[in-house]
Amino acid sequence: MSTEAPGRGDHRARRPVAHRFHRRYLAVVLVLAVVAALAAVVGSQQGPRLRDVSYDAGDLVSRPAQRVILTANQALQRVSPDDVRVSPAAAHTVTSSGNTIAVEFDGPLTYDSDYTVTVTDVRAPGQRATSDLTAAVRTGSTDVLALVPGAPGAQDRIVRRSLDAGGATTVYQGTAISEYARLGRSLVVVSGTDARSSVDIVPLSGGVQDADAPVEHLTLPTSAGRVTALHAADDGASFGFEYADTSTGQSRNTGLYVVDMTGTHLPTAIAEDGTPQTGAVPMTVGQWAYVPRTESALVRTGSDDLVLVDMSGRADPVRLGSATYLHGFVGTGTTAVVETGTGIVRLDLTDGAERALQAPAASTDAAVLGRIAQLTDDTYLRVLGDVRSDGTIAARIVRVDGDRASRLPVTIPDDTSVTAVCPSPNSQFVAVATKSAGGELVSIVDATSGALEASVDAGSVDWCGALPSGDEVG
Repeated sequence: MSTEAPGRGDHRARRPVAHRFHRRYLAVVLVLAVVAALAAVVGSQQGPRLRDVSYDAGDLVSRPAQRVILTANQALQRVSPDDVRVSPAAAHTVTSSGNTIAVEFDGPLTYDSDYTVTVTDVRAPGQRATSDLTAAVRTGSTDVLALVPGAPGAQDRIVRRSLDAGGATTVYQGTAISEYARLGRSLVVVSGTDARSSVDIVPLSGGVQDADAPVEHLTLPTSAGRVTALHAADDGASFGFEYADTSTGQSRNTGLYVVDMTGTHLPTAIAEDGTPQTGAVPMTVGQWAYVPRTESALVRTGSDDLVLVDMSGRADPVRLGSATYLHGFVGTGTTAVVETGTGIVRLDLTDGAERALQAPAASTDAAVLGRIAQLTDDTYLRVLGDVRSDGTIAARIVRVDGDRASRLPVTIPDDTSVTAVCPSPNSQFVAVATKSAGGELVSIVDATSGALEASVDAGSVDWCGALPSGDEVG
């Protein structure tokens, strides 16, 4: 009979298995180490690679200072602006940090276009190998909102029309709509009559009214009043309008009000000193509009004083002298085109400096001089009109490029009058609004060639909401 301890033989039997496992483990570790070393060598020889590209296609064509972000698969040495090319060419700045490169464009890009962003000779810290990163960018399409009056007995419609497709989509419909403005993911709609207006905030989903979300009916300052000159801030944080109390049957306390969408949603008067104050007598308005991409508004008061008002109330108002008419803003938004008693100037809103607007003879040789629609720093459109023998106006549109002026080849029928010329956010197109005995029409034309892109039976489009307006502006 054996006297060997129980399990001893089993232990001897397991030793070779353990040795084999240990050898396999070491082999796997060795293989992984070799693979990692090879990957490091290959990576150092190949240089960084592009991992992701991010941008907002719609914002690229509607706002300045928009970015395309390139993300590499590893950290990068600082990228020089000279190493970044954009094709087609577009003014831009470059910043880099970690594994990201941000290409920020000075102004909006062209609609429905392909751009290529190339970054040459990028490298990771401590590595010799370089590589080129190339990103393909497709900008957003063009669409406008337009107010289409309803036939007798039918509702008015706010429609969205894309320039690259026929037809229009109804965004909202209602009775007696007079004005509207985009407000982030909502739409502000003014309806009613001269004696009594209502203001609704309509939630949107997929670009049209959200049927599952309630419409907010704004409480106005008095039991009855007229709302005009509606404008909204670009970021959707607030909107404002001119309000006249009609509860007594007469217009009283006509002036500027603001609605803070981050607060109570109650209209607050902009007082005579240019600050939002609940219950104050409002500042009288000749014209006003939000300065693009800010919470500030440029206001020409009823006495022709020019005031820069912070609609949020966080900054003091700035007095900028006087003006007899506000034409609009230069694309960057920091400069306004202002008419004074001595001429038309470009007013720098940051320091109050004035510079005379270039006006070649061909841009002023008419009896009727219309509003200036600024396209770029040096380019604008203007409507000129000659008086016919029967008293009607023969209108034409002139394009001014620096010291040169030429007629924009847009046909304006003899029986129509031009009511507005409104540039698109990127100044590539312009909406020409006309009115005749047969109705209203907005023609969307190329701002350089005058070629017709689309038309809609409406009085204006939302591009016109960027232009200063007021009681005396038609």
